[in-house]
Amino acid sequence: MASSSSSTPDPRNRDAARERARQIADQHERKDKRSRRLLQFGIIALVLVILAVIGVVIAQNRAQQIPEAGPVPASSNQWGGTVLTADGVVKDRSEVAERDLAEVPEAPATPDESAVPPGIVDPADAEESDEPVQVVIFQDFECVHCADFETENGEALEEAVTAGDITLEYRNLNFLDRATPTQYSSRAAAAAYEVANQVSTEQYLAYVEEIFSHQGTGGLDNEQIADIAAKHGADRASVLTALEENAHRPLVSVVSQESLANGVAGTPTVFVDGEKLGNEPFQDVLADAIEANE
Repeated sequence: MASSSSSTPDPRNRDAARERARQIADQHERKDKRSRRLLQFGIIALVLVILAVIGVVIAQNRAQQIPEAGPVPASSNQWGGTVLTADGVVKDRSEVAERDLAEVPEAPATPDESAVPPGIVDPADAEESDEPVQVVIFQDFECVHCADFETENGEALEEAVTAGDITLEYRNLNFLDRATPTQYSSRAAAAAYEVANQVSTEQYLAYVEEIFSHQGTGGLDNEQIADIAAKHGADRASVLTALEENAHRPLVSVVSQESLANGVAGTPTVFVDGEKLGNEPFQDVLADAIEANE
């Protein structure tokens, strides 16, 4: 009787199969480790980005936290006005060293347009005075109508002030801060104080003219404002520092609220020897006031 024999697996094949299985397992393990490392690195990178964003937001919030009280710069009177004369920018005329927003009345729900802001000459007193005609302009560097007023009347104003016929006072307001994401109205107004601290009447007027030429572009950044200031005689570094440190921002807030509380509901608002300009052509009113003062 013939015997049948069964085939016995070759041990070498079993070893080879186990080795392949081990290699495959090792490859999966290495792949899993790489995936875990990449995930960990991704999480770390995301955390760092989040922390960086938080840091920027905190820095921006701190920069926007403007103190309510602050000093009156040399170029401002106590009402926040920068006064220009034929002899230059009037300095150190404020009766107080500091203004505080908490001491300024809130604006009424409906502005009283018959009210007169502080520091405006009484028309009767102006009529009896031998002083130059007082022109006070409440303006906002983001206001298109203020830019138009400057374009139409800037040359006449310069001629009148350099001739000594008028004193020209600018009160720069921040009514349109909401129109830009960087509170441009406030920053431009604050920069104007620092410029006026350093330059002549003619240079300040040229600075105002150029700032208004950029109106409607979404607001200049601090570097651009400082560049324009330097073109007109101011020290660029000091203007930039004043902007970055919000040196004059408290006063901008004070003069804006005080103006609104006293009937200045929009810009430009103009007073000529105590009389608020209505619909009359400004240059006609100015010429009549100068003539009456001669």
